[in-house]
Amino acid sequence: MMSLSTTLRASLIAAVLGAVLIRPSAHSATEPGPSITFATDPVVAAQQRAAFDVVHRYEQLLNAGDTTGILELFAPDGIAEWNDKPTFSTLQEKRDAYDALFRIAKFTTVFGYAGIDVHGDTAVVRTYHHKGATVLEGGKEVVDLNREVFVLRRIDGRWRISLYIFNINPVQGEG
Repeated sequence: MMSLSTTLRASLIAAVLGAVLIRPSAHSATEPGPSITFATDPVVAAQQRAAFDVVHRYEQLLNAGDTTGILELFAPDGIAEWNDKPTFSTLQEKRDAYDALFRIAKFTTVFGYAGIDVHGDTAVVRTYHHKGATVLEGGKEVVDLNREVFVLRRIDGRWRISLYIFNINPVQGEG
């Protein structure tokens, strides 16, 4: 049960931002799949699904090792920030980073969704890798414990990744 201060803080944040939030469904953090419930309002749900679709496409392209496809999802001034790496802000920096990543790693990622906030032309999508998720790195299977944040911006009617950042946490989908 949430404390009054946590409940009040969450209410104030939602009221101040005027955000639309998709919350994860009662889906286990160990089960792969989208695990989200969209709003019942069809207009709001359409905005949420459009933001979700970009991140889901990123997941598919990551699994395919498709640098070019991933770069097409980014806004022209989009940024990628990875653990223990410099910020990738130019197209070439992102291309080099993804190309290098795909030379050493093969992904079979299935994102869990911790939430999607939509506010006007900005969306924030938070994902995590389910417990037990692995990546093939240098021919060896290793546990993949990423949590990601995708900040999307609607540009000319299309959602694009403005900021992609992740961190590593051994307890996924909890809290």
